[in-house]
Amino acid sequence: MICYAFPLAHEAGLVLKNCTEKESFTIDGLHCTLGNLGTRRVLVALIGMGEAQAADNTATIFEYFRLKAVVLAGYGGALVPPMKVGQVAVSTNYSSEAVLGFLRMLSGFDFAVFCTIDEVAATVEKRTWYANAHDAQIADMETAAVASVVSEHQIPFMAVRVISDDYHQVLPTGALAAGFDAQRGRATPVRLLAYLATHPREIAPFKKFVKGLSGARKNLTKFLEQLNRELPASW
Repeated sequence: MICYAFPLAHEAGLVLKNCTEKESFTIDGLHCTLGNLGTRRVLVALIGMGEAQAADNTATIFEYFRLKAVVLAGYGGALVPPMKVGQVAVSTNYSSEAVLGFLRMLSGFDFAVFCTIDEVAATVEKRTWYANAHDAQIADMETAAVASVVSEHQIPFMAVRVISDDYHQVLPTGALAAGFDAQRGRATPVRLLAYLATHPREIAPFKKFVKGLSGARKNLTKFLEQLNRELPASW
């Protein structure tokens, strides 16, 4: 069985919608769904944001399930100008060769080097610094930790990200923090509205960021469904 792991529920939303015969449950705070994605029985897990939470929850998955492969998917930030919002990329530095070989039949994606960081790279200056420091094109907050846990079990791993914010986009970090509780993995709209009422300059960049997520999620889901069809039926 393949596990499709996502940091956030929003990232997993369309994949879960397209699953049939679903059974959802929680294990030690880890939200899981077993279901059929196409003709394949899969596990969809919401592992949370950040390296520590993602690593702990990935370890929990292995305590309860016998997996054949893990695909980590979600949003990522562009560290270089060519990467655009909605663009899907597969990590060349974390993904296993055993999985990369099946990509020849897929379309609608690119290869990129990922780096895992502990903050939002919200400005051009920060993105440039991370790009140069890690020789990377995309930043996220979980891949390195999840890849490390999966490697201990010696099964194939793939990291996939869709760009949620491009190189030149200045992110409203205050609004993003106010609008989402990372520990609980849930939106906090009341707190967000209160914050924006006193920080009106962040309204426009926040709306721009949120607007791009819908198309990005559709592209990510389309790619994952292609991948799901091409991976070995025995997984």
